[in-house]
Amino acid sequence: MTRESYRRIGAVTGLLGGWAMMFGLGYMGLVPAAIFGIIGCVSGAITGEKIHDRG
Repeated sequence: MTRESYRRIGAVTGLLGGWAMMFGLGYMGLVPAAIFGIIGCVSGAITGEKIHDRG
C-alpha cells in the first residue's frame, strides 16, 4: 500500500478513536465532536505515516 493509504486509514481510525474517547469522557455536542475528531484525525494520520515509513 502507498503512504497515502496508510495516512487515510490512520485518519479514519483516529477519527473514530477520538469520537469514542469523547463519548467515554462524557462529552456530547457538535463542538466537542469537532475538537476530538480533529485531534484524532491528525494524530491518526501522523501515526499511519510513521507506520508506513518503518515498514
